Formats: sequence, structure tokens, C-alpha cells
Amino acid sequence: EGAVINEVEPRRLSQITDGANHQGIAAQIAAYDYVELEDLIIKAKAATTEPILLIAEGITDPHNLGSMIRTAEALGVQGIIIPQRRAVGVTAAVRKVAAGALEYIPVARVVNLSRALAQLKEAGFWIYGTAADSGKLIHNVKLTGAVALVVGSEGKGLNVLTQEHCDEVISIPLTGKTPSLNAGVAAALVLYETCRQRWGKLIHL
Repeated sequence: EGAVINEVEPRRLSQITDGANHQGIAAQIAAYDYVELEDLIIKAKAATTEPILLIAEGITDPHNLGSMIRTAEALGVQGIIIPQRRAVGVTAAVRKVAAGALEYIPVARVVNLSRALAQLKEAGFWIYGTAADSGKLIHNVKLTGAVALVVGSEGKGLNVLTQEHCDEVISIPLTGKTPSLNAGVAAALVLYETCRQRWGKLIHL
């Protein structure tokens, strides 16, 4: 309601979408409205006694970030935190891959990720960083309570400074020849295991 609809030539659509696969339709919308980290923490703790936050560090591929957001919302995660520098923000491509999830999950964009991790610790969150091969195997780690999961980029993994802020470094066991996973897939597996432990606890009450 209230939207202005214009019919244009396909060439114009390609021009305004930077050559993206627009499938004959495009919408112009307002810039994404990030939330403040403090508000995200307050809302997450108010929502549940065992909140989960996903921190995407250094993700430059919008498809990976969009996938992470979609999975996080689908699993009931309370929010996403992304850094302002050297990482993709919530772009049109991210929104498309997130498939509507951004309507329901808040995203905070922070200037200093190390400071954000310190704030989370002060608020009672336990910080788990993911590493390809140097952490404790995820299924052997108790991922309960207030949890913040940090997933790094495929190429570089987690920043050394970020790792220093983690309470625990965890790994997904890989037994094939491929040494690492796509960041979106890694996030999905870590989130699922974290949620599974909560579901298992509920079942055994």
C-alpha cells in the first residue's frame, strides 16, 4: 500500500540492479535499519534465559551472510552481530538470500568487534569461536546458557584478536579430504548443535 509502480524496459531494470538476476521485477526500499548492540543484548536476554547470538566476522560474500541470517532466524536465534569494517553489510543481495528473515531478526553493526565481545561477556554471554581444526569438537562442548557464536570468513578464519576474546574455540569434526566448510554452512551446523542441546534438555526434563 502506498507503493509507486513503474513499468520500465528490461535494460533499465538491469541498469538499476547492477546487472543482477532481477527476474523482471525490482523494488526500491529504504536502507536497512541496524539496531544498537546494547538494545540487542537487552532484547535477547528478555526473550529467553538462554539466548543465542550469531557473530559473523569478516564475511564479505553477501550470499554467505544472507544464508547465515536465514538459518539463524529459522532456528530461533535472538540476533546477529556484524563488524562495520572489512565485511559486507545488509545489502540488497543479502536481503534476497535471507528470504524475508530480516523482518524478524535484528542485526547490530559494530565499529569495534573486540569491544562488542567484551560487552557480551559483561552481559553474561559465553563466547564460542569456530576454527577449522584447532578447537574442541563441538559435540563434546556444553553449549547452554547465554551463548554468542563467532563464525569467521572461509579464507582467513577468525582474527587472532577475536580468538583471544573467545572463552572457548570449537570445531566441527570433518573426516573427508576437504579441509574446511563454506562459512554459511559452518554457521548452520554450529547453530543447529547449539539449539539441539537446548531441545535435548527440554525433552529430558
